[in-house]
Amino acid sequence: MSDLLLFVAFFAAVNPPRSRVGLPEGPGGRIQPAAVVVGALVSVAAIVALGWWSAPILDALEITPETFRIAAGLVAVLAGAWAFVVAVPATEPPLGGWRDGLWPIAYPRILAPEVLLLAMAGATQNGVLATTVAAGMGVATLAWLGAVRGTDRTIRMLVAGGRVLAVLLVVAGIFLMVDGIRDV
Repeated sequence: MSDLLLFVAFFAAVNPPRSRVGLPEGPGGRIQPAAVVVGALVSVAAIVALGWWSAPILDALEITPETFRIAAGLVAVLAGAWAFVVAVPATEPPLGGWRDGLWPIAYPRILAPEVLLLAMAGATQNGVLATTVAAGMGVATLAWLGAVRGTDRTIRMLVAGGRVLAVLLVVAGIFLMVDGIRDV
């Protein structure tokens, strides 16, 4: 998988506009900065750890990286289709304060199954550094969108952008499956 495809797949999987729509807003229609920082740090740390241990995990499960890329691509296609059909994610009950960074920012918004599988698939082929940078771009964009005030117009624009990224995730998932099939 090329570095560009890795970046597009991660950005579309994190889907910052769609993820921002489903997050609890504090005063002024913005996400609490402490929660965003905690969520971003926890998410990137989890992606780095999973990427670092991806080869030993796949070896222990006796799964080849090519086969895993096919499976990760299928999950990406399904997740992208779901995000396109259900454009606004379900509202999760927040934990309150900085703990909002753990739930719902880190999980289930950023550390969704498609992101976790992409972390493993990307790290086995492109390396941990490229995977971390690709994931970090999506997480950083979500952190930036957390500072955007959630007006009706802004929310409609975020929902539309989330649908576009959902379609890109489907396309990236198909490319990932084809890439895995070619390598088998």
